[in-house]
Amino acid sequence: MTPKNKAPKSAHKTSDGSNSSHTDSNSNFKEPYVNTNTKKLNTSNLTMKPLNKQQRAALASETVTQIKHNCKVDAAKLKKHSDPSALPASTKLAARLNCGFGQQRSVAALNTAFDITAGGYNVFAVGANGLGKRTFITQYLCNKSHKQALLKDWIYCYNFSSPSSPLAIALKPGTATKLASELIHIWQQLTLALRQLDSIQHDKHSQTKDREDLAQQINSTAEQTLAPYFLELFEAYNSNPKLLGYLKLLQQDLISNAQLVLQATDLRFTPTHNQQIPDRYNINIISSVGSKPSSEYDLKQTQHHTPDGAPIIFEPNPSHSNLLGKINQTLQAGCTLSNHMMIQPGALHKANGGFLIIEASHISEYPEAWHGLKLALRTAKLSPVEVSHNTALGDNLLTPEPIPLENKVILLGESELYDQYAEQDGEFLSLFKIRADFHEEVVRSTDNEIEMVAKMADIIAKYKLKHFDSSAQATVLEFLSLLSEDQNKLSLHIDSLIQVMLEADRLATRDNADLVSYLQAKQALKDISYRSSYLKELYLQEITDGQQLISTSGSAIGQINALTIIDYADSEFGMPALLTAVVQHSIGSGDILDIERDVELGGSLHAKGMLIMNSYLRALFSPYHPLNFTASLAFEQSYAHIDGDSATLAEACALLSALAEVPISQALGITGSMNQLGRVQAVGGINSKVSGFFDACSHQGLTGNQGVILPYANISQLMLRDDIIEAVNANQFHIYGVKSLSEALTILADMPVDTTNKKGRYHKASLFGKIIKNLKKWEEQLNPPEELDEPQPADEPASKETKASRRDE
Repeated sequence: MTPKNKAPKSAHKTSDGSNSSHTDSNSNFKEPYVNTNTKKLNTSNLTMKPLNKQQRAALASETVTQIKHNCKVDAAKLKKHSDPSALPASTKLAARLNCGFGQQRSVAALNTAFDITAGGYNVFAVGANGLGKRTFITQYLCNKSHKQALLKDWIYCYNFSSPSSPLAIALKPGTATKLASELIHIWQQLTLALRQLDSIQHDKHSQTKDREDLAQQINSTAEQTLAPYFLELFEAYNSNPKLLGYLKLLQQDLISNAQLVLQATDLRFTPTHNQQIPDRYNINIISSVGSKPSSEYDLKQTQHHTPDGAPIIFEPNPSHSNLLGKINQTLQAGCTLSNHMMIQPGALHKANGGFLIIEASHISEYPEAWHGLKLALRTAKLSPVEVSHNTALGDNLLTPEPIPLENKVILLGESELYDQYAEQDGEFLSLFKIRADFHEEVVRSTDNEIEMVAKMADIIAKYKLKHFDSSAQATVLEFLSLLSEDQNKLSLHIDSLIQVMLEADRLATRDNADLVSYLQAKQALKDISYRSSYLKELYLQEITDGQQLISTSGSAIGQINALTIIDYADSEFGMPALLTAVVQHSIGSGDILDIERDVELGGSLHAKGMLIMNSYLRALFSPYHPLNFTASLAFEQSYAHIDGDSATLAEACALLSALAEVPISQALGITGSMNQLGRVQAVGGINSKVSGFFDACSHQGLTGNQGVILPYANISQLMLRDDIIEAVNANQFHIYGVKSLSEALTILADMPVDTTNKKGRYHKASLFGKIIKNLKKWEEQLNPPEELDEPQPADEPASKETKASRRDE
């Protein structure tokens, strides 16, 4: 007869044709995963002599002690320190910053985009907010020549043949301002000559002269006055046919309308109160390249230049008019008027021939601007405004000549926004062919620590801060590892780095220190943490006052301290949550009720973790006995949405404790994901979770038995606070890293979990053995065995077999 707690032999055939049977806790899996200590114990059972009850208890205690010892994390592994002696004595001695530090992938993408002049090779820079994408790209362009086209000045001027269609003319870089000054000078000389002529005619009392003769004299004077000046212009701009054509028409118009210029009664030929020349003869400078643009990066500027003069423009508010320009209007005698001087350039005009940087999240707020930008990139032409935006002008509607668009547009955004554009906009991928991914972290090597110190020196120069000594540098580097949640990596989140440095500089200034030291850097980090810990203090006070039923001492059946992350806006911290499991035996078939999910407080990832745990338990015990219970799991006093699978391990431990009716420690907090094989997987927020449980224990008093059970894979991510490490060194707090559910339960229950004898049965004293015993008991309670009519006397061989079986247990 097959024992209830022994796996039935399977008729499954192996690859060589032989029968195979599985008698371990993972009988449904090809490669069962158990801890090494259990394997050692199982091997020893093959050769050991029969043990009495006391010896079995001693062996079980030894097994538990061995697992605890192997899983306990040494204090030296709880944080990785930076060596100040390997760093510069001061950031003043730091090496020059490598422009591409930490972002080699994005630099390669930018080079590809900027080296190709074909359409569509614009860039979407992908990365989390705070990485400094705009600063990085701007500095990169300021230090490396990437000219998109021959740089030009662009002007709009009056179209004498079609006044409603202003002409767009390209000039050599830096000549637009000069041309405007020359035209003003010509106008001043013309008006001066005409006034002198008018004064002479007045003195001679020549009112009787024929008006036609006077007009001819005025025109002749204008022609003589203008000739030498325009001759100089023709010689200076003889390589620009379009400009020459305009200048010739301008000269002719000035001569033919010289009388109106002299009379100064027609508004078309009269400067307004704030102008030196009438709009008719003026030019509107749309974009102009400075003669010696500065390529030095300035934090407060939105406009920079590459070393060869190409403009780098950042548009903080990409509305339609700010991006594409607009045409202003004026009222004269009740009429709406406009001309080429009222054309206002946008950021695309200013960045023509260079680079335009826009936050993708900002332009998404202006759908019309986004459509206008796509049209400009698709047609490679730039008009100040679409016709639909200018209908208020009525008959005075302007249709300026488009300007060729020769620049690169760089959008900045997070990966979710990139995916949204790619999925919802069919033109997006054809217009932004280059995705530049920005890394959020870099390997924490000695060379990269030196590079990060150079980055700190660069920030110090820009913000004019005090320099940091080597101890302060080491403190900041350790903080960057904490941000990245990994001992072997450094975060590239520049905003957080700048914040710490600014606050440390403030403290050093207050202390009249020449250099920022370890003390100021540490205090700055404490200040930042203190400002964001108000909600955390409220939670801890509720635990202390008994409002939150969290116990950090003793033991209990079916309840456990699951470690969670509480996230409110800019405040994120870890805190224990009471997780309870209740079992109703003799009802159901192993169903597990997820209360959080049923009341729609649990997310899909949380539900996935529950299903994985359920699957694991079915595979674990169904080969031994039918599952004849119904269980429910709930986070007590939880009224917010819960998601994630980091509580799967805690849920499994609480449920197994309830099934075995074995108490587990309340002095230990636990976190970890779990797969269907019972293996423990890494989770996020590990440092916040450990810190949160340590603070909860500290508020209730450290007993020396408290600690945290976490996935072994998370050990390399620990960057714990100094006070936690001190408590670990003093044996007041303990950290355990586990690889399997069995190891976690062994530590929690302080008893063997899945030890088996040589016949493959779980020991009755093990936790799994107790569960199988309970399953059998519940089955007998539900279906009691029928009494036999005549009792069968036990024969001698059967008695011996029973004794042998007991010895094996």
